[in-house]
Amino acid sequence: MSIQLGSITQTKNGYSTQLDKIITIEEFENFFKAIDELHNYENLKRLYEIVILNNNELILFIESEKESLFEDSLSLVGDKEKYYKHHLNLNRIMLNYLASFRMLVDHIETIIKRKFGKKSQQAKLFKQLTNKIFDKYFAYRFFYKLRNYSQHCGIPIDDFEISATALGSDKFKPEYKIEFSSKELLSNYKEWGAILNNDLKSKDKFSLFPLLEQMKNALDELWKSMISIFENKILESIDYIEKNSGYLKTPENSVCIFSNIKNDGNGQMRYFTNNIIPFDIIEELRIKTATNNV
Repeated sequence: MSIQLGSITQTKNGYSTQLDKIITIEEFENFFKAIDELHNYENLKRLYEIVILNNNELILFIESEKESLFEDSLSLVGDKEKYYKHHLNLNRIMLNYLASFRMLVDHIETIIKRKFGKKSQQAKLFKQLTNKIFDKYFAYRFFYKLRNYSQHCGIPIDDFEISATALGSDKFKPEYKIEFSSKELLSNYKEWGAILNNDLKSKDKFSLFPLLEQMKNALDELWKSMISIFENKILESIDYIEKNSGYLKTPENSVCIFSNIKNDGNGQMRYFTNNIIPFDIIEELRIKTATNNV
């Protein structure tokens, strides 16, 4: 089976292919190892971005509905359906956030163990780094356990409160409050762990919003910890791809590995399998490395 490097250029009239050198099975496998490393990075980046999007969505959802909920609260009866829907969507987004956060942590750990081994130095390092983040940020350890609480004991947000601060004779500033009750959390769930048990015993009620802000820093540290473990593999993969196929890259084309090539009677390709080399990921990583923000 012939395996060749080459490129595909897409135009409004269709596409054109350009074949380059034949590569060996060993080179083919090396390319795929390098490509897999980059796709692994991209997949984890997607999970990380989903967590950030869920965090932002929760804040934006509250901000977008706060004024309307306040106006309704001035009524003696209020709109119960509006409150119900708000509470429903509030917990829906929060559950998405907690699930995506734990999914990110679990996926990183699983991939590290699969790539390097369960007892590898990389697996031990990731454990050390995540333990450090767990100890440093109350929000991280609380959300980590709150996901378990939500699975076994009930929805994460029991209630929200709308009030107002008078700014003048006819002006009010709406105030929206979501608080967790330590007493209720400790009463409803016994698996918080020793550290978090002490945290909760030292608190009465605490607000959600500072936790969301703190989590941004915790997630940033988590992501940088992951990159520090995969960095050498990622850089090795970029180096291999660029040295062995970078000369084919232009702004207009996609560099590919062609296999299962079948030609027609005129020697033109009529069938092939192609795998695109992800230079778009490489370019993104180059930009982020240059700004120290991988």
